[in-house]
Amino acid sequence: MAAFSVEDMVRVESANGPSFSPDGRALSFLSNRSGQPQGYVVDAAGEEVAPPRRAMETEGVVYGCGYRPGRDELLFVADDGGDEQYQLHLVPAAGGDARALASTPRVIHNPGAWSADGRLLSYASNRRDVRFFDVYVLDVDRGEARLVLRQDGMNSAGRFDPAGGALLVSRPNLEHAGDNDLYLVDLADLAGGGGEPRRLTAHDGIARWTHAHVHPGGAVLALSDDGREFTGVQRIDLGSGAREFVVAFDWDVEDLALAPDGARIAIAVNEDGYSRLEVHDLDPDGRPRGRVALPPLPAGVIADLDWRPDGRALAFTLEAAQSPADVWLLDLEAGAPRRVTRSNLHGVLGTAIPEPRRVRYETFDGRRVPAFLYTPERPAHDGPLPCMVLVHGGPEGQSRPALWGRYAAPAYLLATGRCALLVPNVRGSTGYGKEYAHADDVEQRMDSVRDLIAAVDWLAASGAFDAERIGVMGGSYGGFMTLAAITEAPDRWAAAIDLFGIANFVTFLEHTGPWRRKQRAAEYGEDPAFLETISPIHKADRIRTPLLVIQGDHDVRVPPEESEQIVETVRRNEGVVEYVVFEREGHGIQRLPNRLEMARRIVAFLEQYLLAPSPSPATARRRG
Repeated sequence: MAAFSVEDMVRVESANGPSFSPDGRALSFLSNRSGQPQGYVVDAAGEEVAPPRRAMETEGVVYGCGYRPGRDELLFVADDGGDEQYQLHLVPAAGGDARALASTPRVIHNPGAWSADGRLLSYASNRRDVRFFDVYVLDVDRGEARLVLRQDGMNSAGRFDPAGGALLVSRPNLEHAGDNDLYLVDLADLAGGGGEPRRLTAHDGIARWTHAHVHPGGAVLALSDDGREFTGVQRIDLGSGAREFVVAFDWDVEDLALAPDGARIAIAVNEDGYSRLEVHDLDPDGRPRGRVALPPLPAGVIADLDWRPDGRALAFTLEAAQSPADVWLLDLEAGAPRRVTRSNLHGVLGTAIPEPRRVRYETFDGRRVPAFLYTPERPAHDGPLPCMVLVHGGPEGQSRPALWGRYAAPAYLLATGRCALLVPNVRGSTGYGKEYAHADDVEQRMDSVRDLIAAVDWLAASGAFDAERIGVMGGSYGGFMTLAAITEAPDRWAAAIDLFGIANFVTFLEHTGPWRRKQRAAEYGEDPAFLETISPIHKADRIRTPLLVIQGDHDVRVPPEESEQIVETVRRNEGVVEYVVFEREGHGIQRLPNRLEMARRIVAFLEQYLLAPSPSPATARRRG
């Protein structure tokens, strides 16, 4: 047996979202070391870093924490009990009282960016109408907020131009999932929100633009899949409007950071789930003119790129199969990268989780579904292993080669040799091209479920896994996939765990946050008759698999009614179902006591229904 417990696995810390102080000597970041995500500050100047210091005192979950340019102050984003009504606050980095910047009860404030001088802050808010997001610019020192774009859409505030006179705005096309446009708002011409900004990305078909920056040379640099299968770095000339890809691969570029002086960009390239970091020198017009040689980095997932103000160093988050997310620093002149934070593993060996094997299995139409397969280094017993299939949410998402913090209970069972884990990226996942990402849209929804069910066939055919002991687990949209799997193929699964998943698409669209409805309808469709055909609630009489359902009572994305419907139906049909509701939790269980209880319940459930050498009475009845 392992020398650690599932509680130790839950307590494993992580750190992410680094932001440099104006003098480059410190970094802020988020960490769950207090039991839930909070903001911290650490010295980034020397090899021996100081222990991180908590930057603020708040009972709520902190979703973002970063330095204000030119000031020793931190902007932080928090809500109340997972209700996603984000409020913006400013606090001295040295500690002290916070002051509200954009904080109105029952209103969402989505942060945008700071102007280069730290005087202005952009954000989007649904203060005018709960269904729509307008864009505001706040003069922080004066405490004056201006409405600069009023529009009945899901506008997101972006970055300012170097002079602070214009602002980028992103707006999704609510008729098509994965489609949006970039706009440039002239802050002088559109004061008061009365006009229409300049559209920079007129296009045909489906295309998206993210991570947009205004380069001093009169261009916008953004990530886009405009006319391509994969996202690359696109340059948009602000004079002519011409668009060209200046860095592109047959994999997605998924992060982009422009150095403060415009001399360099840093990008992260997603190669079959693993990240590759690149830095390119730019000419005065914002076009790459050479790639900077970088030292090697550990294999894993890189995110949250942030330049030091002098443009000579990068901070980022790196997470790998055998190490949780930590903040790293790469000084382009000093050589080897170093880890700035060292998340406490609480007695869990990093090697307890094995490196996954990248596999592809064939599905119903001949496609090959990419997946990560984790098998124990030392199985607890001889013979075929039980296996859990873990399916991600989204659906516009991708499972990567890292399990820390996401699946503590299954990871613990893997680490103790009691089961294997298969983590597929069924159609609809990002990271494998535009066509693959849209292959589950609307009427093709159930094809992704067929991909999930094909995983059982592949596992059983391998001979390494026990076909009678395969389980499925997922959260949010992954919860829908779990429910769909056990209604479409009820005899194939030994256990199922639904974390705040969609049971009924009609009621989901009625009850989800009103600001989300149109965007979600673009993904799932709006025809009630069709939505009924794909909703697991209408096939719940088929459920024979023991089911565990977990829900947060403040969830505004997938409200508790979704879980309640499926639980009540299974109980009425005299099926096996356990239901756990956590108070003051939203779309995801954040607080340490609740995460500990959730992990204990999952392990106990799987020990009863998945790991037992012979089927439990409930499972035997299901198969009989």
